[in-house]
Amino acid sequence: MTSPADASPAPTAPPAAARSGTGLARTPDGTAYWDPALYRAELELLFGRHWLCVAREEELARPGDFLTRTVGPEGLLFARDGEGRLRGFYNLCRHRGTRVVPEASGTARRTFVCPYHAWTYDLSGRLVAARHMEPREGFDRAEYGLYPIRVESRAGFVFANLDERARPLAEALGPFFDRFRRFDFAELVRGAGRTYEVEANWKVVVENFSECYHCAPVHPTLNRLTPYTTGANDLTFHPAEGRSLAAGGYLAFAGDYRSMTRNGYTERPPLPGATDDDRARVYYYVLFPNLLFSLHPDYLMIHRVWPTSPAHSRIENEFYFPRAVAAAAGFDPSDAVELWDEINRQDWAVCELAQAGAASRRWSGGPYSDREAMVRDFDEFVVEELARSSAGRPPPR
Repeated sequence: MTSPADASPAPTAPPAAARSGTGLARTPDGTAYWDPALYRAELELLFGRHWLCVAREEELARPGDFLTRTVGPEGLLFARDGEGRLRGFYNLCRHRGTRVVPEASGTARRTFVCPYHAWTYDLSGRLVAARHMEPREGFDRAEYGLYPIRVESRAGFVFANLDERARPLAEALGPFFDRFRRFDFAELVRGAGRTYEVEANWKVVVENFSECYHCAPVHPTLNRLTPYTTGANDLTFHPAEGRSLAAGGYLAFAGDYRSMTRNGYTERPPLPGATDDDRARVYYYVLFPNLLFSLHPDYLMIHRVWPTSPAHSRIENEFYFPRAVAAAAGFDPSDAVELWDEINRQDWAVCELAQAGAASRRWSGGPYSDREAMVRDFDEFVVEELARSSAGRPPPR
């Protein structure tokens, strides 16, 4: 993965070392990537309070469709209820705390039955049956529904937030999707996807996505198609007017290349609404904290980053295409998927090397290059968000 961060000016709010005039701004030290206490704080204060991309609406298209997610120690359950509303719950039986739904996903479900003692919940989360509990004095089924969580959708993506007091999704994302109003992202459908297990901290993965300083030595094919010096950032976590939960920019194709495939070409048409500039670029953005958003001339690609331990991440890579393109005879997305599988594996290999090195007692951080403005911006943002949340202040507006 890559981002054009290397070509952008320094962010509005540089790291503390640069602000204080103590020399070159430096990366966090190794503990940022393996310390268990910091990892728990990030789960609680970042993943527990920001909007997380959990699915596409097409995965929950019909009443009875459901899927589960795991965020740190939390199991989450999402479903489309009988009235067509998206619902989100902790995947947690109100009796003994058992995970109610062990499956990853499914369809045509009318109820969720806990596998332990068969407490039964409907699609709206209400407890509808609890054997041998009704005679108990003071027991009221209405008080023991599944714990709800907030769910909203935007541009065909389903987002969830574990913080009951979090601001609405549209306010949190700000104008990010408005800048791409010319595209109908909700109309796109999933054409392919792969999941990776990576022995690296989630921040290592996001940092890697946020710069192309590594592209020439690590990604020869990518760098041939979109040279690392061709990019520009147009959004940072520290814009002049305040704060943003999205950051990134674009890389430009070399010559007449027009698709991220091995030869740079494809028979697929550009996405409806694409401008001449769009057809000559790949856009890369981080939507904090877990969505890596990559808009190509002919498809949309995303990575969802799920921390599973201080030194391990699960990464879901998915590709979306116009419905008509995906439904056409002979549709084959393998030219894009296979190249990105190669790029992903190259990235995971260096991320794992970086993770291993971060554990060394001799490494205490290093200086940012002038090609890592977005990495610096992201690192600073993480520190600020942890401090802001731990102080009990509201999310940035």
